Amino acid sequence: MTLLNVVASSSSSPPHPVDDARVQLLRSLLADRDWSQDSILRTRLLQALASLRDPAGASLDEATWLMVADETTRYLDFRRLRTLEAKLRGCPQEALRYTRADWEAARHAEAALESHLRHVRFSSYAPEPVPMFRIH
Repeated sequence: MTLLNVVASSSSSPPHPVDDARVQLLRSLLADRDWSQDSILRTRLLQALASLRDPAGASLDEATWLMVADETTRYLDFRRLRTLEAKLRGCPQEALRYTRADWEAARHAEAALESHLRHVRFSSYAPEPVPMFRIH
């Protein structure tokens, strides 16, 4: 899901309506107890949500849309990994305490695995053959 479809339009054209799915995703992100943000980002997200909920409100500028898009992309990935973690542990998501810090650690582990797989794709786990005889 991308949020870049609606960028602040020129003042001569009417504002485009924002679909409810994007507003609902932003609401979910802000309400999720496990997905925390620093206070500055949270304030900016709340301001963006208030602007999106107000039909007569000011449209968001491109920088705000990019900030919202980045945060919601991270949040969607967080939800993907939280769902996966709950399945692996065999428990409902509501019973799992999975935080943004857990997501960040999992993302680093995924990146390390991807890097490792890229490295071994062109090499072998078998040790290099040791020469039996040295020729001088």
